[in-house]
Amino acid sequence: MNKKHITESGVFDILKERYANDSILVIATAKDNVPSMRCVDTFYYDDSFWIVSSLHANYVKEIQGNKHVMISDAGHNRFWCNAEVIGHPLEENNLSIREVYMNVFHHWYKEVNDESLDSTCFIKVTPYKGYIHKDKLGYKFDITEDRVIVEGITHHIDVKLEPFW
Repeated sequence: MNKKHITESGVFDILKERYANDSILVIATAKDNVPSMRCVDTFYYDDSFWIVSSLHANYVKEIQGNKHVMISDAGHNRFWCNAEVIGHPLEENNLSIREVYMNVFHHWYKEVNDESLDSTCFIKVTPYKGYIHKDKLGYKFDITEDRVIVEGITHHIDVKLEPFW
């Protein structure tokens, strides 16, 4: 086991490498202590995951009532986060992040998102702790406490199985 500070651990670099492009991840929200999960199209930028959605979506309403969410790649990588609805893509304060969306989702952003609707919104999901692995190392991190524990992985998540046929 090796303890490190978050900035020297490489966690942010791994997050960028894995999720800076168009990524489908699972987001878990809760309402009245009842959890629900769904897949969202997202990307990691400026230390947060970003989602474009609608204020009418149930998970967006749940975020407005409870900012605590989890994001996962449905594997072993998982992140406890605070989420917030940032507002409409065409609001002045969102124009710079909108440009990032347009670059990351350049093939489909305009086809799927109707910015003429007042309900279209950006969601910022910022991890404060989590677990990610790379190259047979697991990184358990807590950003609020500036702590990362790095341990070697000996179980199945990094094993590459050869086809048996």
